[in-house]
This record gives sequence, C-alpha cells and structure tokens, in this order.
Amino acid sequence: MLSIRRSVREVVEGVPNLESLNLIGCYNLTDEWLTSALTKPKDSLVELNLSMCKPITDHSLERIGDYLKNVETLDLSGCSNITNTGLLELSMELKRLKYLNLRSCRHVSDVGIGHIAGTTQETGLVGAGLFTLEFLGLQDCQKISDDSLRHIAAKLNHLRAINLSFCSSITDFGLKHLSSMSNLREINLRSCDNITDQGLGHLSDGTVRNLQVLDVSFSSDKIGDQGLVHISQKLVHLRSLSLNACSGVTDEGLTKISRTLLGLQVLNLGQCNKITDKGLCAIGQHLVNLTNIDLYGCSLISTVGLEKIHQLPHLNHLNLKLWQKDQQITNQSTNQC
Repeated sequence: MLSIRRSVREVVEGVPNLESLNLIGCYNLTDEWLTSALTKPKDSLVELNLSMCKPITDHSLERIGDYLKNVETLDLSGCSNITNTGLLELSMELKRLKYLNLRSCRHVSDVGIGHIAGTTQETGLVGAGLFTLEFLGLQDCQKISDDSLRHIAAKLNHLRAINLSFCSSITDFGLKHLSSMSNLREINLRSCDNITDQGLGHLSDGTVRNLQVLDVSFSSDKIGDQGLVHISQKLVHLRSLSLNACSGVTDEGLTKISRTLLGLQVLNLGQCNKITDKGLCAIGQHLVNLTNIDLYGCSLISTVGLEKIHQLPHLNHLNLKLWQKDQQITNQSTNQC
C-alpha cells in the first residue's frame, strides 16, 4: 500500500528486482508521476495494477509500452481517460501480455479491440496485436459491439477467459464469433441485455466445447429452458453455470442440464422464481459433484426439495436467503419428487 506522498520513482528505482506494483486506487497518480518513474527499462516488472487511477491517459500507456516490455498482467479498470490510441501503443509493444482488464474504460471501442487483436488494417500498424492474451476484461465497456468479438475471434487464439458483463451492445450474433474459439474456458455475459436463448444456441453449435464457466445471469426472460437445452446438448464440460434472475428457467430446463452436466460444481439459480421442488429433485439425483448452489429468493421451493439438495455428497455452500417456508407451497410440492 503506497501513499505516494513522495514519488513512484523512488519505489521503482529503489527496488531493483521489483516484479509486481499495485497502485490500485491511487487517485492522485498522474501521467507526470508515472512517466517520471519510468525513465529506463524495468525488465523485472511483470505485473502492474493501475485500477481506478483515473487521471492517467494514453501518455502513460505509451510510457508503459516503452519501458515495461515484460509485463504479463496489466489492470486498467476504471481508467476512464484512456482511449483506442493508448491500446494501439500497448499492442505494438507488450508482446508477453497475458492478462488485460479494461473494465469501465468508457472510450474504448471496436477500433481499440481491433488494435489489441491485430486486425487493424491501417497503414503503418504492422506488428500490432496482443496475441499472447489469455484473459480480456471488457466489463461495462459500453462502446463494445459484436465487431469486437469478430476481431477477438480472428486472432486471439490463446484467449481462455473473457468478461463481457454489462456490455449492452453485444448480441446473439456476436456469440457466433466466440463459438469458434476452441480454447475459451470462461465467458461472462452477465447483464448483457441482448443475449437470448438463440445466442446460447450459436455458442453451443461452435467449437467452444470445452467451456467450463458460463454466466448469463440477469437476462430476465430472455434466457430460459430452450437455452438450457442448447447447453445440455453441447456444453457438457461446464463446471460453473450462473443463471441468476433468468426468469424463463423452469424445472423442465433444470432437468435437461441435470442429466448431462454431470461435472457441474457451481450452480447459481438465485431469483429464478419458477423453480420448484421438482427441479431440485432432478439436481439432487444427478448433479452429485455440486459443491455450491445459490437458491436466493426461490420462493416456490420447500423442505421437500431442499432435503434432496442437502443429500449431495460434496455440497459445502447453499444460499437460501429470502427463502420463505410456506405451508401451502409445501403441501403443493410434496408429491413432485
């Protein structure tokens, strides 16, 4: 933890073999301070966290590209003044970068993602591209559209995880591009308002068959049982599935995935208000590897279904907040298992 009352330069120069520098939340960090600290190559530094350092701009990214060429992890979350130009600077220089987080970078658009992916066709940009990337965080980047996913799928072949949560311009068509990325293991589509069951169909029809983590929470009624049918048929290697507040999910859909996603360990169903004991019984019977299940606010379940859940041999976390036991619902559910 640094107050940086003196200067970042003293830290960078005073620790010769510095490997990781975390400046998260240093709100007074400016381009001037950072560039004064980077006056010569710092080959030992492989991790740099500038999350919420809001004053920094593309000028700092240019400096990072010039002097920190061995960086593998770079977090720029909340750095709202950086633009596509800064991403171009990084894409030309950081050839070992594996982790890049651009959460809430409001000026980043499809053009910037094109720079990262090395698909930009402009004259003089030969050599651009962060082809070693394994994680790309684009949460709440509101200018990102399906074109970005086209760029990503074209060149970022080592990508294993992508966070697109709250990217409201991503649609079902964009998932067609992601479906071709066979190395992807994690996709976060939380609160992507334009993703529907059809998008999950596109995803499951591709080569992204080894996906292990999928989050489509808060899709309202746009994700339902048909989407779970697609998942159950093709994405059978999932270890974690989040469906919170997907109001279209019913017992029928849960029964489908319970019979095929046998390796599932985490299942989040909070606020799926159509689920009853019948769905819980299917889970309890088949998903014996579950360790975590979220049933927050699932008001139609009763002790009958919960008894089946409690019998899961590896269960260590069960969220029942806002669940209210109602005798009438219990009586209606008694014969559902």
